[in-house]
Amino acid sequence: MRAYGEIATIGFLGPPRTNGTVLHEAFRLAPPGVTWCWSTMGLPEFGQFEFDQALAAAEVCAKELASRQVSVIVMTGIPLITSKGAPYHEQLERELANAIGRRIPITTDIHCVLAAFAALNLRQIAVSSIYQRYIQDNMIRYFQHYGVRTVADEALSYALADCITRPTMTTAYETAQGVLQRAPSAQGLFIACPQWPVIDHIERLERENGIPVITHLTAIMWGGLAHIGVKAPLSGFGRLLSQWPDWAEAPTAAA
Repeated sequence: MRAYGEIATIGFLGPPRTNGTVLHEAFRLAPPGVTWCWSTMGLPEFGQFEFDQALAAAEVCAKELASRQVSVIVMTGIPLITSKGAPYHEQLERELANAIGRRIPITTDIHCVLAAFAALNLRQIAVSSIYQRYIQDNMIRYFQHYGVRTVADEALSYALADCITRPTMTTAYETAQGVLQRAPSAQGLFIACPQWPVIDHIERLERENGIPVITHLTAIMWGGLAHIGVKAPLSGFGRLLSQWPDWAEAPTAAA
C-alpha cells in the first residue's frame, strides 16, 4: 500500500467482527506516513469454541492482507493465542508466514508485548484489563513462560460486546491505578485489550507512578514497525513510543 502509508502500512489481523474504539485510537497513534489496513477473523464473543473458529480464519485474512501489499502483518488476539499455551505464537507466526509464501514479515501482538517488556527491561509487571478471569490467567501464565512475573492484576470480566459499550473514558485509568496500589514492586504496567479507551491515560499513569506503561495498541504499533526496522518516535503516549527502543526478544524462562 502507498498513499497514506508512504513509510509503512501495518496489517492489523484482528479477531472481533465488530470494532470501535481500537480503530479510533489506532489512527490517532499513527505517525505521518504510517497507516493501518484491517482484516478481521469474525470473532463474535469470548469462548474457546469461538477462539478456535477465529483462528481457523487467520490464514485467509493473512493472505488478503498480503495481497494489499502491507508492510508488516500483526496477528492480534491475545485471548485466542494464550488459550493454546506458550509458545503457541511462535508456531502461529511460522504457519502464517508459510501461508503467504514469506512475502511479508509477520508477528503477533503477544510477541510485540513480550518484545516491549524485553526492550524496557521489565521482568515484574502489574496488569489491568477488561478480560474475563480465565483469559487473564492464560495471559499471565504465558508471560511467566518468558520470564515476566505478574505481581498484581485486575480483570473486569467483560463480555466481548461490553468492551466497547461499558467502559467510560476513565475506566482504564481508574482500573490501572487500583492495581498499581497493590503492586509496589512492579517495574511496569501492561494494560491489555485495545477495545477500551486507553491511550490518553498513558502519560499520566507514567508520571504519577514513575514506571513505564505498555498498552496493547502501543505495543502492536511499536512492535510491528520495529519488527521491520522502522523508527517512528511519537511523544504524548508513553516511554515505549517516545524512546522507541530497538526490538528485543524475550528469553524463555528457565524450567
